[in-house]
Amino acid sequence: MLRFALILTMCFLYIIDAFIASGTVSIFYSILTVIVFFTSWLLLEKKSKIFTLSLLIIGMIIHYSANGRGLALFQGITQNMPLLAILILAPLLSVPLKREGIIGSTVSYLDELKNNPRNIFYGLSSVMVIVSPILNMGALRIVHGLVENIKIAPKILSKSYYIGFTPAVIWSPFFASVGIVIFYLDITYMSYLPVGIAFALIQLICGMLLFRPKALKEQKLDIPNLPQLDDGQKKHIFLLISYVFLIIVMLISMEQWLHKSMLLLVSIICLSVPMFWFIVRGSLEVLKNEFFLYKDKVLMQTKTEICLFLSAGVFGNAISNTPVKAVIEQTMQWASVRSVGILFIFIVVCVTILAMIGVHQIIIIPLILTALISADIDIHPLIIAFMCIFSWMLSAAISPLNAMNIIISSCVKRNGVTVAYKWNGMYFLFTSIAALTYVYVLNFMLS
Repeated sequence: MLRFALILTMCFLYIIDAFIASGTVSIFYSILTVIVFFTSWLLLEKKSKIFTLSLLIIGMIIHYSANGRGLALFQGITQNMPLLAILILAPLLSVPLKREGIIGSTVSYLDELKNNPRNIFYGLSSVMVIVSPILNMGALRIVHGLVENIKIAPKILSKSYYIGFTPAVIWSPFFASVGIVIFYLDITYMSYLPVGIAFALIQLICGMLLFRPKALKEQKLDIPNLPQLDDGQKKHIFLLISYVFLIIVMLISMEQWLHKSMLLLVSIICLSVPMFWFIVRGSLEVLKNEFFLYKDKVLMQTKTEICLFLSAGVFGNAISNTPVKAVIEQTMQWASVRSVGILFIFIVVCVTILAMIGVHQIIIIPLILTALISADIDIHPLIIAFMCIFSWMLSAAISPLNAMNIIISSCVKRNGVTVAYKWNGMYFLFTSIAALTYVYVLNFMLS
């Protein structure tokens, strides 16, 4: 319980520190973040302990070798806290959906589609498209927990998860890919949204049409016609879509009103929406049950992410003050002079290769962004944002060492290479070509 209390307090202090410019709050917040890191680190497996502690120690060595001062080190330990807060708090948004029976009712319809691979592919992908923008990685765990007893072929399951989930990584402010990029580029989410949502729709439509299972000849195989949604299921699907839409609208409105970071606003929404639901519809018994369920999830499912994000903040902040940044900067300048396409390919290849050897995107993307900003490259910020976000999505999907690939491969009980390359390799190749084309179109329109 103490660890859980420390984690929640850390998230609250992050929000308070963003609104109250107090040196005392900032110092206490930084110290608490260090305490949370080490209390979570004790729970990790041996490999994760070695990796995250190595990041922290190397970051500290680099920081002081580059004549960094003691207090400046704390800027690194809290650097990725905006993203970590979202990861910790986002599962709370699923509470109203589960308690109102919305997700359960929606998924129950999939059970009626299980005998037709194409229909179950469309149905499951559609559910994932709706819930993933606000539930982040939790969408994979929640939806799979509800459909794992339905006999769905692993290959179809993996295609549904990837095609339904990956578009959200391109446009949703609940994902670190979007949040960190718009934060570093200092652009509003509203300005990026049309760029992200347009490609997400292209990606989704292409995936749905080109990679769907073959249609069954229903008359010969005696497969029943597509079942109809009953009134209750229609109502719940409408409520689910409305819930997601209203949250996105709230975020955009708050950004225009408060002029605060989208990352901060997402964390506030993750807390306020479930709290409002408990006041209106909940009870003390429900609150108690959900509290203990949430506590267990936070302690068991986010301990690795907590240590990774905090240690990566120290490492990334330290590296940004070394000659490595200058090397990346020069390479970016060289690539951008050749063409925007070469720059895009370089970023994708760089991020993907590093992700394949275990270097998280949260380390390399900020370095690339700071290098691009420092180099004063003559490319529209929205194009840079898309290139970095797409690279994050692609590398997270195909690297067996990244959370998305790990979760999907564990859900379908196959290794990450089989799931990402053998079963979905054509999808990622196709989307990469589409993204390259999209970059050229954006450059033509925005230049």
